[in-house]
Amino acid sequence: MDVVEPLRPGPRPVRRSRILLAHDARATTCDALARAIEDAVANVEIVDASSIDDALLAAATEQFEAFLVCLDLPPAPLGGVRLASELVAHDHPVVLVTRSLRWVPPDRPALHQLPWIPPDAGAPEVADAIGAATGEFDSMIRTRAPRPALLGVPALRARR
Repeated sequence: MDVVEPLRPGPRPVRRSRILLAHDARATTCDALARAIEDAVANVEIVDASSIDDALLAAATEQFEAFLVCLDLPPAPLGGVRLASELVAHDHPVVLVTRSLRWVPPDRPALHQLPWIPPDAGAPEVADAIGAATGEFDSMIRTRAPRPALLGVPALRARR
């Protein structure tokens, strides 16, 4: 018989929120956005992805609360559109970063439904957009993007 000890009062480690920010690292477009994310989300780790491949690899192997995809991702704007489409296809919560949805092709109606913010958005707008993207996923078990060439079986993860 195992004895389970009750939780003791005092500090406990808290898991950091992880946000993936996919953008063109050569441009300064999203520099202010990174600061706004830090102000909007307490105890956050921002993972920077400067290519579609980097972002997809991170999505397949790590857990993130949300994915902020800037349409300046090379080749702009199609790089960001392609990445956002793939993330949405694998049920990841996505926020588009763009000044206008006119850059999203009309043949991608799912992307027109995503929350979006401009690159110079402040902390309240960032918090609202992340909340809108992640709200429908709370208390759900969803599949993670398949790990390429590893197990061939999608991993399941539970949202808190």
